[in-house]
Amino acid sequence: MIIIINGSVGVGKTETAWELMSRFDKSLMLDGDYIGAVHPFQIYDQDRVDYLYRTLAHLIRWHQQSGYHDFIINYVFEQPFQLTNLCELLYGVDSDVYSFWLTCHETEQYERIVSRGRNADHESELKRYIELNGIMHEAAKSGSIGRALDTTGKSIRQVADEIYCHIT
Repeated sequence: MIIIINGSVGVGKTETAWELMSRFDKSLMLDGDYIGAVHPFQIYDQDRVDYLYRTLAHLIRWHQQSGYHDFIINYVFEQPFQLTNLCELLYGVDSDVYSFWLTCHETEQYERIVSRGRNADHESELKRYIELNGIMHEAAKSGSIGRALDTTGKSIRQVADEIYCHIT
């Protein structure tokens, strides 16, 4: 099974992926930001994105040979075609592919960003969150960027529980 977690900056994709992993016997998390960290990095370079997608499919096939069968991918998919392209590639690897789009109220998101403590410039992260959130909400009108899941007021465990209920 492959679970894709989509969402804006700091919405909880990675933490949710870690929590979901604990629900499976043998699972693996593939973080698109780290696997796709290349230099030079250009955010809208389609060749880079295609390379990332092929790398994800290759890694899943590789890990399946070692007995892993549940995978969680967390990444930002701004447009439906981006998620569709990855899903179509992954269907050749595993027929059970699920995608979720995590959202959160702006006020709570600001608190989450501040609590991460990664960056002293919380305002720029919040600005990017707002920008991405707007892009994603608009994109969701024209196609799927994952099953919408509002995480406002929910713990990471509650979000993971909700995803788990949808896939079992």
